[in-house]
Amino acid sequence: MKKVLLVSIAVLLLLSVVATGCQGTGEVISSPTPSPTATVTPTPEPVFSGIIISDSLDRVREFEQIPEKVISLSPTLTEIIYALDMGEKLVGRTDWCNYPEQVFDVTSVGNMDVPSVETIISLSPDVVVVSLITTEETVNILEQAGIKCVVIDAENTFEGAYTNINMVGLLLGAVDEATIIVDQMKEEVSEITTKLLNVTPKTVYYIMGYGEYGDFTAGADTFISEMIFLAGGINVADDTTDWSYSVEKLVEHNPEVLICSMWAPAEGLKEATGYSDLAAVINNRVVTIEDDLMQRIGPRITIGLLEVAKALHPTLFE
Repeated sequence: MKKVLLVSIAVLLLLSVVATGCQGTGEVISSPTPSPTATVTPTPEPVFSGIIISDSLDRVREFEQIPEKVISLSPTLTEIIYALDMGEKLVGRTDWCNYPEQVFDVTSVGNMDVPSVETIISLSPDVVVVSLITTEETVNILEQAGIKCVVIDAENTFEGAYTNINMVGLLLGAVDEATIIVDQMKEEVSEITTKLLNVTPKTVYYIMGYGEYGDFTAGADTFISEMIFLAGGINVADDTTDWSYSVEKLVEHNPEVLICSMWAPAEGLKEATGYSDLAAVINNRVVTIEDDLMQRIGPRITIGLLEVAKALHPTLFE
């Protein structure tokens, strides 16, 4: 009987120690519960809802898909397409589209103003991009044939060039690429004009043609005149809005620098009436600059601006 009692007491004491040990730490002993698995909700892909673009004639054009086959009736727009790395979309171009070199592998549809409508239709483009040079009649014929045309031809200024690039980028699904190009162009313009902040402007005359067929230049309110101004010059032909100019007025202005178009050979100026007496000819301040760099309102205008700035202020750009 005593033995049974002792065993019972021993068991009670053991249970008391175990219970005290567990409660003393304030911990609950239990098997670990696995943490819930985190659920990651995938970001939905953006839904393409088509393209709506208002062209340079304020006509709204809608496209359910990004155009894949494009015809360009403007050398400027052709250059923009290639600058955006969208040259593989180009299935047609004009005889005047000559840059970059790979454009010659693309089918020509003829002139800018009145191209071959039959050739354009045969190429089955998703869109034809045109400038204001293309006749309204041509655009109407193409659209009556079910071919969408978008007029992209902003004002002839540097800002207009940026607008053209952004519009082509929107149309071809290359908005980011267009933004990069425009930002880079603005930076290049800023670098050039910053160097010219304190210079004395040079008087300039741009020669588009001279001699027996008449004297021609770029007057006020032209892109070339804006480029001359930004390059640290004064266009002496800003006193006219015509493209023709008189030798008498030119001699009166006697500009410090002459910039020649490729169509106006500099070597003939020393024998040309009136021109041979100009200070620019006597002092050998005559420079020829590639026409497309000064006349196409596209991605290469910053190169043209730099060339003009070098012609006017060469020591700043050595």
